[in-house]
Amino acid sequence: MATEDYRRLFGVMEAIDHAADLTEFRECLVRALQTWFGFHGVAVLHGDTLAEAVQSDCGVLSGYSPDFLTEYQAGWIGLDPFRDENSFGVLMDSGVIRLGDLPDDAGFVARFLSRHGITDKAAMVIDAGQAGVVYVGVAVQDLPRVPERDLAVLRHLRRHLAPLATEQLNRQRDQRAARAYWRLTPREWDVADLAAQGMTNRQIADRLFITIDTVKKHLTRVLAETGCASRTQLAVRYSTAV
Repeated sequence: MATEDYRRLFGVMEAIDHAADLTEFRECLVRALQTWFGFHGVAVLHGDTLAEAVQSDCGVLSGYSPDFLTEYQAGWIGLDPFRDENSFGVLMDSGVIRLGDLPDDAGFVARFLSRHGITDKAAMVIDAGQAGVVYVGVAVQDLPRVPERDLAVLRHLRRHLAPLATEQLNRQRDQRAARAYWRLTPREWDVADLAAQGMTNRQIADRLFITIDTVKKHLTRVLAETGCASRTQLAVRYSTAV
């Protein structure tokens, strides 16, 4: 790789190296990829398997407009080539792929992505072994496709990210195992974790790249499931359950 490419790789690693938890790891990775690669949109999702990570949408994203996300959820999510089960094996084998590496991507790009100014997307999977996987999706504008040079750097980056991703996924799994009697969805766990740390609804929304109304909805469910009457009580129960 060229000197500039090593600078980008180390810039991303430095940005996430001291992340305190999985939530911060995901957020820092999103922002670092936007800063060092100039990607328009970035999503960082995680799960026990690649299929779970992609299909459960447990994670964070940035760079996509509300109109894009609404239209995507309403009609295009089922036509996204990256969400097709056949693509999971291709991505796990290759580590990093571009839309053009998958079949039936032309309609998705021409009829949906291009109308929102997106010309191409790529995906990277970070294999954390038994701890799970982290899926990273990126989108570009003003370029006909994601550059080969960027793909090459991402292939090096995923290997360096694997130990950090494994550590963060295992840490989160251990923390939640201590509260296994709380039946929360992955996104509700995200909100519960941050609310227990004392974050406001606005801070949680900014951290997870979701709306304040969505935070309120998840927090209402969290408090009901955990039997807590307030954030303060939730924080106490968190500390005593560890």
